[in-house]
Amino acid sequence: MKIVPPGRGPVTLRDVAEHAQVSIATASNALTGARRVGPDSVERVLRSAAELGYRPNGVARSLRTGLHRSIGLVIPDVTNPFWAGMVSVIEGLADESGFQLSLVNTGFDAGRESASLTRLAGSVDGVLLFSTNPRATMLAPALGGGLPIVAVDEGFELEGIGGVYSDNVGGGRLAAEHLVDAGGTVFGLLAGPASLTTAAQRSAGFAAGLAGRGVDPSRLHRVTAPYSFEGGREGVRRMLDRHPEVDALFACTDNQAIGATFEAHDLGRLVPDDLLVCGFDDISWASRITPALTTLRQDSAGMARRAFEQLVELVTHGGAPEVTVFPVSLVERASTRRVTSV
Repeated sequence: MKIVPPGRGPVTLRDVAEHAQVSIATASNALTGARRVGPDSVERVLRSAAELGYRPNGVARSLRTGLHRSIGLVIPDVTNPFWAGMVSVIEGLADESGFQLSLVNTGFDAGRESASLTRLAGSVDGVLLFSTNPRATMLAPALGGGLPIVAVDEGFELEGIGGVYSDNVGGGRLAAEHLVDAGGTVFGLLAGPASLTTAAQRSAGFAAGLAGRGVDPSRLHRVTAPYSFEGGREGVRRMLDRHPEVDALFACTDNQAIGATFEAHDLGRLVPDDLLVCGFDDISWASRITPALTTLRQDSAGMARRAFEQLVELVTHGGAPEVTVFPVSLVERASTRRVTSV
């Protein structure tokens, strides 16, 4: 058994190979999975690497393979609970797979988002893009350089872009049907910014769901508000000021819905007695506020995993980008349960 003397420098692949009593090529293939290696040899190599404290030289490897083993993660707001949860899943998957993450928090700034893609194109193998600026022109420099991109949550109708999304139209329709069944008669919609595909799709689904239940379009009132707690507060304030008769509200995100619930309370409108409220996402706070929030649950962990796997597949093996749409499900809680007197 070879013992590496202290102070002689970092452990090399040759050290691992000698310790495991295999060739350097076998040690490399066992560690990278580039070629099939017998299970006994793999076990010896991995055990030797752990005992010696071997750390692969990522720079040297990228020069040989053309891969940096690095993925860019571009997100508009890392404090948003829905996105933050997905980032946490992706971080775990990257760590398990030996990829480094380069995280960019754009703060909803379209210019910063575009610049970050251009900058990342020279240093990462691919990008997971949580965009709030879905314009094709923004992606042109990165796509021109052949950078694999998988869009998450917000979609792009652009060739060459894979994506992982929720069934936003179907979710909006479920919200409408539930609010009608729960006793709503005049409906409010807190939509998101017009540039966002999620806002457009959820809003369209909600309107279609009301129409399918025979609700007159004049009984739907819409206000545009940011995807935030404060956006929900300000949005429902404008909604109820203009249309105090609204008694059922669908917000395109839970953050908006929670803000709207707090503001409605401050305005003397009790949820759910005076105002039914339904959100979209099922973030952790949805079940913790009082009353607990009815919402459309997205499979955020499944979406994050699929997006990561899809990008790694593109990076390592190429192929055509894919689009995956995850179903959503209604989670009924107290915010849409009115207590009827007997």
